[in-house]
Amino acid sequence: MNLEFNIAVHILAFLTKHQSERYSSNDLATLTCLNPVQLRRVSSQLVDLAMIETIRGKDGGYQATSHSKDISLGKLYQHFVLNKPTNQRLFTGNEGSHCIIARNIATTMSTYQHQEHQLILSFYNQKTIQDVIADIQGEN
Repeated sequence: MNLEFNIAVHILAFLTKHQSERYSSNDLATLTCLNPVQLRRVSSQLVDLAMIETIRGKDGGYQATSHSKDISLGKLYQHFVLNKPTNQRLFTGNEGSHCIIARNIATTMSTYQHQEHQLILSFYNQKTIQDVIADIQGEN
């Protein structure tokens, strides 16, 4: 999980809850208690993915689509977490080492990481934006 994933879920839940309304980025940032720059960075990706709509002009703004409520959190997790490159070193060890642990730890931990991602995706694929709203409102 990361901040962009949480921001995406927050934006989608808010816009879906207020389906018939349209919000400027500044109004949306204020109403969702989000940093306007972070909100715009994530909302532009949501627009590119056709998860929300944007209308330009005086009466424009962001608005949920008819299918926003049905978007799986798995799709968001895949886009905002798994598909994001990381510049951080993740694994230790050295394949050229004489030590069997140092030589194989990275491969083993990489396998575990892949399995972890599959478990998380399996969980999030079962959740939609509508589920998030229902859980927030205490309906589930």
